[in-house]
Amino acid sequence: MTASTVYAALGLVRNPFPPTPDAGSYFFTPRLEEEFTEIRHCIETRKGFALLTGEVGLGKSTMVRRLLDTLPPGKCHSALILNTFLQGEALLSAIQTDFGLPPAESVGQGLTQLTEFLIAQHQADQISLLVIDDAQNLTVESLELVRLLCNLETGQEKLLQILLVGQPELEQTLASPQLRQLKSRIVKHTRLTGLKKDELTRYFDFRVNAANASGRLSIHPAAVEKLYQVTQGNLRQVHLVLDRCLYGLASHRQSVIDVALIGRAVADLPDLGMAPGATAPEHRTQRAWLAAGLLAGTATVAAAGWYWTAQQAEPLPAAPANTVPAPAAPAAPATQAWTEPPKAVTPEPSEQTTPQSHPQDVALSPRQVCEQKLKAVAEADDVLQVQRLPTGVADMLRPSNRVCSFKADEETWAAWLSRNQVRHILTAQQATRSVQSVLKSQGLLDIPAPDGLFGPKTGEALSRFQQQHRLAPTGQPDELTFLLLENLNVPAR
Repeated sequence: MTASTVYAALGLVRNPFPPTPDAGSYFFTPRLEEEFTEIRHCIETRKGFALLTGEVGLGKSTMVRRLLDTLPPGKCHSALILNTFLQGEALLSAIQTDFGLPPAESVGQGLTQLTEFLIAQHQADQISLLVIDDAQNLTVESLELVRLLCNLETGQEKLLQILLVGQPELEQTLASPQLRQLKSRIVKHTRLTGLKKDELTRYFDFRVNAANASGRLSIHPAAVEKLYQVTQGNLRQVHLVLDRCLYGLASHRQSVIDVALIGRAVADLPDLGMAPGATAPEHRTQRAWLAAGLLAGTATVAAAGWYWTAQQAEPLPAAPANTVPAPAAPAAPATQAWTEPPKAVTPEPSEQTTPQSHPQDVALSPRQVCEQKLKAVAEADDVLQVQRLPTGVADMLRPSNRVCSFKADEETWAAWLSRNQVRHILTAQQATRSVQSVLKSQGLLDIPAPDGLFGPKTGEALSRFQQQHRLAPTGQPDELTFLLLENLNVPAR
């Protein structure tokens, strides 16, 4: 069942819960409308410098796009900077380019050109707006450059309106003593928060109605309670869960999202179901290494498990794999080290076995056959991973003796071997380069050459890869993402 088939079956003309910003159907709560109006007022009255912060997934980029769409047409000339890994002179050059100015030979010349442009715009009664998204990535030196731009003014009005958008770390940076002059110029600071519990039902109705299914789909109050418990109103997480629920509605021919369906959707997105402060089981070391790498600034370590698996893979005749409807049943991933017997794995789906005439004549289920193949090639520190596959992915997997697929409950699953430990940093860097090479070959990562550094740019490319293959677009390498990166048989672009 394809995405378009699901939406058509539910009477939707498009996805009401997309993973990307949808400024055309922006949902205003009373507080959001007030904050939005104040930011717009600051820009239109040329107050100068505004700040928009919030955690990942709260809708900062969507709000910015909505703001740009609603500013007076022909009255405002805006520059939107998304690549905040540009610093100093490169950042100034990007700002000039977005305003349509030629490149300058130096920072001084660039500031002179920009000042002349802004004066001309002001004399023509035009508003000049600079929006810098993901501004938490800017260095102190680059933020000082922003302060210089903020100083450009007439007697009563600022020549350049600036909106800095970023995660809460940006507030911490601006609180440093070196940037107290810049912080003192902020005339409006908006902090985004998640939706409240009593706003989730209205949000669901609003999004569904915007997709032309008014009155045909609804959500049960108990399901709203569960959704809020899991997401705390974070819009990106709300969309991830509800998008999964649409597949469940379509496959079961239902029109009401109940608490059981929310639970099954959350089971497909296990990170959402973890309580605050909870940690993954000890044998799920890849995720633990990932968290440690991100916190320490050495996220290259996180991908090393994928590299070990890639180096060990050898061709094997492919096991049968069939494309099936998107998941709607609960599926908690199973992981097992080969130091334990296969029976220790908790089964996810129910599996069909041949009726037995004698106890010793029991036929192996498809899953057991798959696991037996893997056990024959497993090494001492291998871990068995078992997960349900997104729609259409099974047909794209390359043959390997460390991967096999099987059918259970009319769904396609994959079992594969991954390494249970990461050995040393050189291997981790090689792993990151391998990930970057795959992402670059698919046209998802724009870098001159793989550098072995798992920074935000690689994370964004990984998120796009995950989104393309119907995985949660976390931007973080997990076991199933490792499997697809290694084994997808997709031609390079």
